[in-house]
Amino acid sequence: MDLGKLRRGELIAAAGGLILLVSLFFFDWYSREALVLLGGEQAGVGAWDDVGFFGAIANFVILAAALAAVTLAVVTATSRTIALPVAASALTTGLGIAATVMVLLRMVFQPGPNALTDIKFGIVLALIAAAMIAYGGWESMKEEGATFEGARDQLQSYSRRPAPEPRAAPESPGAPPAEAELPEEPESRPPPPA
Repeated sequence: MDLGKLRRGELIAAAGGLILLVSLFFFDWYSREALVLLGGEQAGVGAWDDVGFFGAIANFVILAAALAAVTLAVVTATSRTIALPVAASALTTGLGIAATVMVLLRMVFQPGPNALTDIKFGIVLALIAAAMIAYGGWESMKEEGATFEGARDQLQSYSRRPAPEPRAAPESPGAPPAEAELPEEPESRPPPPA
């Protein structure tokens, strides 16, 4: 692994990905005040606690962005060439933007009643980290001289490539010729009746 291959954008995206993973799994995103007869009690709520269906979808998008950012850096550091396919940085950028939007939505649509739920530092940290991923991916694309259209064209060119021709096995000396090499005999048909 050669960390010297990592450019500024990939370092920013990787740092954002690591911070986002820590925020997603180890910090509370909300505090909920429980109404008790003699006073209120604060309870921490993490990113995966009481999220519902749409909150879980948002969390999976956020998780995908964090993993894509870290993967971009690891693949760049371990590859033999400096340039990676354009699609990797474009994917990281797109997921970073989507994760930023999802964190903002999680800030607006909190689990439980808004009057009893407050935002904690973990979700603010997640927002900063998601923005770092988007910015780092964008910087990586600029450093490669890439655009989203170029990434789309590159992916489409991979899907249009014809399948490789199967190779024939090498013949050993003295082996009979393969059947594919035998000439075909013309078919003899009887003449049509007159």
